[in-house]
Formats: sequence, C-alpha cells, structure tokens
Amino acid sequence: MAAMLHHDLQTLRLFVALCETRNLSRAAARFNLALSAASRRIKIFEAEAGTPLIKRLPHGLEPTPAGITALRYAEQVLRLADQFEAASRDHRLGVRGRVRVSASSSALVHRLAADLAAFARQAPDISIELEERPSQETLEALSKNMADLGVVVRGTPQAQFVTLPYAEDRLGVAVPKGHWLAHADRVFFRDLLDDDFVALEGGTAIDRLLAEQARLLGRPFRRKVQVRTFETVCQMVAQGLGTGILPEAALRPFAEALGLKLLHLEDPWAIRHLDLCWHAGHAPEAPTQKLIEALIRE
Repeated sequence: MAAMLHHDLQTLRLFVALCETRNLSRAAARFNLALSAASRRIKIFEAEAGTPLIKRLPHGLEPTPAGITALRYAEQVLRLADQFEAASRDHRLGVRGRVRVSASSSALVHRLAADLAAFARQAPDISIELEERPSQETLEALSKNMADLGVVVRGTPQAQFVTLPYAEDRLGVAVPKGHWLAHADRVFFRDLLDDDFVALEGGTAIDRLLAEQARLLGRPFRRKVQVRTFETVCQMVAQGLGTGILPEAALRPFAEALGLKLLHLEDPWAIRHLDLCWHAGHAPEAPTQKLIEALIRE
C-alpha cells in the first residue's frame, strides 16, 4: 500500500465516493469527471496498490478486503487534508484556532447553544464547527477523530473517553389539551403506558431510556409514530397522534405555540445528566481546552 501515498486527493475522493455509491458513474458525476477518466484513475490506483481494490459484481461494485483497508486510509488522508485546508483558511482570516463540537439535541436546547454563543463573543479568534448528533453518534465521531469535543447524555462509562459534568436537564410530557391527563400538572411514566407515543427515532438516548423504563415496568413502549426532531414530535402530538416525552426546555416553546399541555414527569430518572467528553487518546489542543474551561465556568 506504500504506493498509495503518492496519489492525489482527487483520486482518493473518487475512490471513497465509489465505495459509498457502489457505482462508478455516480461517483464520477459527483466530481464532474468523465466516466473514462474516472475509470482510468481507479485502474491506476489499483495497479500501484498491487492488488484489486474493487470487486465488479453483476449489479454494482464493492470494495475487496484490500479495498476496505484502502478506504480507511483514504478517509484518514482526506480528513487531514480538510483539517489543513480549514486551518489555513482560519489563518488567512486571522482566526487562531478551531474546535469541532458534536452535541445532542438535548444539550443544544437546554444550554449549549447559548454557551457557545457567549464563547464566540469572548473568543472571536476561535472558530466553532458544530454538528448535531445523537449521543452515541457523538461518541463514534470522537473515536474517529471527527470531533474534538462532545456533549452527550450520560450513559455507561467508557474508558476511552474523558468526561466532565456539564449540566442537567429534565424530561417532560406533552399532551393535547383534550387529553385525559390535561388537567394534571405532574405525572409518572407508568400512568402513560396505556397511551400511544410519538417517539424520536431509534438510537436516540431518549428513545432508549423510555423503552428501558417501560421494560422495567413490564409494559410495552407503544411507538405509534417515530420522527427525527423535537419540533415534529410536538406537531404530531398536536394532531392527536400520541403523547410526547422530550426535554422540558425543548417542549416549552412548542407547547405554547401549538396549544399543548406540558406535564412534569415525576420519575427520578427524568432528570438526566449532560457531560462534556473527549477521546482519552487525544489531549485537547489549546482552543478546545479554552472552550472546555469556558463551558465549565458557565
């Protein structure tokens, strides 16, 4: 694979696109390359690697075992190239640092968005790149060095991450005003389990938590609809499709706008802890450390 080090970034980007699309025409179109030119690049890439990287199938393409290794190499090289390009741009603009932050929606609506805005005003020479991801995907991004700092809902401790307490949020319940519990202000989760739920998509911390708590109570968690965003949960609840459980900070503005009743969820586990985290093998660089210190002070 040593010969691969001599390849230009365009070929590496083409190869990654080919592995993603499993189709050379679509990969070539992504970079406005003629199909013949794209094919020639891939053939030269394979020749210099000294082994087939792509397996031609009747209905598409797929990477060989060597191709999977080449794909990982190409992704790492391209990630470094993108980081260098961003850092160079920052230097040209007078920015002296950059921090890639990955955070859950819960963290953003509860506190992080305001804290990042305050930090941006205090440290205008540091650029913040923010990606909204579920907690598990944030941990994966940190593992792959796709993020410098994560804000996640606390879960099972994992030795590869350093964590610091950041904030707490509380889950609340949204129901239409005609709901049988709309006269109440407080409710326990067990009282809701005869309802259908408008739930977030599987894999989110909230969905996993609610399913686990229902299991502990010996009851099913009845998801009638699953959606991606807090706003869509509230819109579906307003249409009478089910009950929604989300962070109270996210529910409050939607409840007011859509005429929903917001109930306080009394279960102890409804109070959740949010943590700052970073990969233990990657010591935070100065801009990241400065952001961590600012977030802890808030």
